[in-house]
Amino acid sequence: MTIHKDLTFDFYQENDQQLYSLLTKDIRVMRYITEKAEPENEAIENFKKILAYNKAHNDQTGYYKIFDQETYIGFGKLSWDEENKIEIGYMLLPEHWGKGYATQIIAILLDFIEQSKTLSAATIYAIIDPKNGASKHLLEKYHFVSVWQGVEDGLPSEHLVWQP
Repeated sequence: MTIHKDLTFDFYQENDQQLYSLLTKDIRVMRYITEKAEPENEAIENFKKILAYNKAHNDQTGYYKIFDQETYIGFGKLSWDEENKIEIGYMLLPEHWGKGYATQIIAILLDFIEQSKTLSAATIYAIIDPKNGASKHLLEKYHFVSVWQGVEDGLPSEHLVWQP
């Protein structure tokens, strides 16, 4: 568990399925991710993948549940891909939008990367929907630069790479 600036980051555990589903069943959260709310059976399968990833990695990469004191606010991730690059991402429950949490989450995840020799040597990237101006603006604030835009897995996508 990592506590940083009033936020607590802890890896998802087996009994956290419902926390994850709070995010993925909400179309407002998923609008710029998959363009649809995730059915419960998909959420369960995807959560199993999250648990498997967290179990398989002993670095600071993984899928985090994030709390502000006792309040669950969302999800953050740092995950290795098949090309040995690290994807950074987050999801927030809508009632916590516009309160500066996304800014804090990105800053903390980037801090995790900078504190690790292994992680800091990797290419760090984010994938967003090009229509999600708020996420793009936030990532650009942290020196992410757009390197590709197109359709990926049937969804509009934009890749941004961190250039610290």
